[in-house]
Amino acid sequence: MQTYLIDLLFEKGAAKGFEAQEIFYMRNKNTEISVYNGEIDKYNLSEDGGLSYRGMFKGKIGYAYTEKLDESALEMLVNEAFDNAIVLELEDAVFLHDGKGDYHKIDDFNPSLAQVPMTEKIAFMLNLEADLKKIDPRVKNVSNNSYDEVESFRWIKNTKGLDVKDTTNYCLAYAMPVVEDAQDTRTGLGYDISNDFYKLSKVAIIKDATTEALTMLGAKSTKSKVCPVIIKNETFAQLFSAYVGIFSAERIQKNLSAMSGKIGEVIASPAVTLIDDPHLPYGLASSSFDAEGVATQKKAIIENGVLKTYFHNLKTAHKDGIASTGNASKGSYKGTIGIAPSNLILTPGKLSFEEMVATIDEGVYVVSLQGLHAGIDTISGDFSLQCYGFMIESGKIGRPVSQITVAGNYFEMLKDIEQFSNDFKFSILSSDYTGSSSVKIKALTISGE
Repeated sequence: MQTYLIDLLFEKGAAKGFEAQEIFYMRNKNTEISVYNGEIDKYNLSEDGGLSYRGMFKGKIGYAYTEKLDESALEMLVNEAFDNAIVLELEDAVFLHDGKGDYHKIDDFNPSLAQVPMTEKIAFMLNLEADLKKIDPRVKNVSNNSYDEVESFRWIKNTKGLDVKDTTNYCLAYAMPVVEDAQDTRTGLGYDISNDFYKLSKVAIIKDATTEALTMLGAKSTKSKVCPVIIKNETFAQLFSAYVGIFSAERIQKNLSAMSGKIGEVIASPAVTLIDDPHLPYGLASSSFDAEGVATQKKAIIENGVLKTYFHNLKTAHKDGIASTGNASKGSYKGTIGIAPSNLILTPGKLSFEEMVATIDEGVYVVSLQGLHAGIDTISGDFSLQCYGFMIESGKIGRPVSQITVAGNYFEMLKDIEQFSNDFKFSILSSDYTGSSSVKIKALTISGE
């Protein structure tokens, strides 16, 4: 994107009468490779992006966007944004950030990632599939075996002094084997993620993809009970992420969250500390600025069970008379400003997973949850979810169990968390980039036979 076009756009906007103006430019490059039965099933290189424009006129914000980035689009952007501002009914104060703040330097971009020959990436995936099929005769197929590579560039600039840019990239390889024995079929998932192709571990992917699936073969239901439950690290990250909207100041101000008015109060057990860390090295959501160009900051949302703050953007922070927490979000250049966390970290404990299991005489270890968005209520906190996992018997992992449901209340569960282990891991399946260790909960309801 050429700087002179932005300068020309701002000149046209000023001539139209806009008092302040801003652009949000985004460009994404994507590589997708899938293999199936020893052949390339999908090979796709794509690039997309565009520019959104905001102009302030008499306290109201007009908005427009375009994928066409040349001089002919500038007049359209200004006119459309002006027309939108004229008809807009002013409900809340609107702001453009002035660029002031302490911007943390983040340098996670790896330019060599895109230079790795495509033949090496394809060979990696073909070998991954072949090795998966050789690991055990019960591995009958690999239903999904894919490599994704993403490079993303953002630029926010306005007429109030803001001018920030960042570039990020990463690659992800994952595999989903299908295992079968005695007419019982299970699936697994293994993945690895990095911004360095040569750090992807085929061995780790295969181990994660097959170990759990193979040990789940022969799983049966169990009798209904209320008992201690351990939820697997990635699985708890997914469950926690499904409720993370309750910490959004926007939902708080609309009275749509049970966290309303609870700043400074105990909302969880002392074992729970939740960190929002936008400066995490190589985190998928790391950035020095948010979608409004506000400097991001590392902060505790929950500290030893006490709620410390909500997620704020400029608008919600103004309503509460505080500074933004740097959590403005924007799904794409076309999107409107919302609120979202960055890298969410549930602080791990000190015990190993095995040591935590040893503290339970009889319970259930939940390794997967199904229907997360259909089986939860973010207002009441109630959840009832199909799951599978393993029995815990005399402090050891026992037989596999399936066709069961785990149920409870999220807000009560937070207070019933007894400890986290030290097996911390981020989940790529959570709606936000959330990481957790396996967690021991005092009691949940398991429904089975």
